[in-house]
Amino acid sequence: MKKLLLPIIMGVLILNACSKETNENFDHFFLRTDGADLSVEVNGNIGSDVFLIYLHGGPGGGSYPYNFGYFAEEFEKDYAIVYLDQRGNGASQGSYDKSALTLDQNSKDIAELINFLKARYGQEISLFLAGHSWGGMTTTHALVTTDIQKDLKGWIEINGAHDYKKLNIEAIKMFKKIGDEEVEKENNLEFWETTLERINEMDTLALTIADEGFLNSTGFEAERYIDSISTDTSVFNLPYYLGAPGLSLASYSSNLFGNPILNEDSKNSPMTERLGEIEIPSLFLWGKYDFVVPPALGIDAFNRVGTEEKELIIYEYSGHSPMVNQAIPFTNDMINFVEKYR
Repeated sequence: MKKLLLPIIMGVLILNACSKETNENFDHFFLRTDGADLSVEVNGNIGSDVFLIYLHGGPGGGSYPYNFGYFAEEFEKDYAIVYLDQRGNGASQGSYDKSALTLDQNSKDIAELINFLKARYGQEISLFLAGHSWGGMTTTHALVTTDIQKDLKGWIEINGAHDYKKLNIEAIKMFKKIGDEEVEKENNLEFWETTLERINEMDTLALTIADEGFLNSTGFEAERYIDSISTDTSVFNLPYYLGAPGLSLASYSSNLFGNPILNEDSKNSPMTERLGEIEIPSLFLWGKYDFVVPPALGIDAFNRVGTEEKELIIYEYSGHSPMVNQAIPFTNDMINFVEKYR
C-alpha cells in the first residue's frame, strides 16, 4: 500500500483533516508503530487534561461514525475524546503483512498510543479507555496483556464482545426466549418464526461459520422488530468509507482484507477467564435488547473483574448501541464515571 510521505515527529505523522487546524479543540495525526500508521483524531476540550480513548467495533469498522451525535457533542464540551482507527481498520494504513494483524499487536498499538498521548499532552493527564462491540475485545485484551492499567483511571465496556463463543451461545438463548415471547404476542410473526426455525437447527457445541454469520446479522436486524427500542439510528447510517477523513479506496479494501484475519484471532482468544486481572475502576454499559452481544456478557464481566469499584447499567430501551438508542442517560452515565475517577 502506498504510504504517506510526511515528516516524522516523535514517531507520529501529523496532518490536518477536514480542513481543521490543530487547536485546543482538535488534533489529528497518524501514529507510526510497527509498520502501521494509525489514524488518531482528538476532539473536544483538550485543555481539560481528561482524555477518553474510544475504540470502535468491527473488525473492519472505524472510529468515524462515533464522532457524531449527542454523546460526542456533550462529552466533548468538558473532556477530549481520542478516536483511534485500530490497525487494519478505518483510515489507518501502513506496510505490514498479515502476521501483524493480531490482538497482541493491536494491544501493543494501544500501549504506544497511551505513551504518545502522555508525551504530547502531559504526563499528568487523566486517561480512560472505552470500547464498543469488538472494541470490548480489544480493550480487554490490552488491559490484561500489557501494563497500561497503571496509566488509566478507568475502563468502560459498551456492549463488548470479549468472548465470541460465549456471546454466540447467549445470543441463541436470547433469540429463543424473546422470540418465543414475541410469537406468543403475535408480533412480527414472519420474522420471528423464520428466525426461530433457523436458530433451533443450531448445535451450540458445533456452530458453523454460517451459523455465526446468521447470529450476527440477524442480531442487528432483530432490533427493528422490538417495539420498545428507539429507532433513531441515524448516527450509524453514515457510509463510513465515503465520509471518513483520510480513508481512501485502498484503505477500505485493506480493511476488508484485515477483517477476517482479526475476526478469527478474536474468535480464538476468549477473554472471560482473564477478566479478574482487571483491577481498575470499571463501568459496563449494555442494551437490554442486544442480540449481537447479549447483556449476559456484561453481567458476567461485572461479576468477574478484579475490582470493587465497578458498576453495571443495562438500558431498558436499547439494543447494541445505547449511545444512539438512549443517548441522554448513556452520556450522563459516562460523564458521572469520568468525574468520579478523574
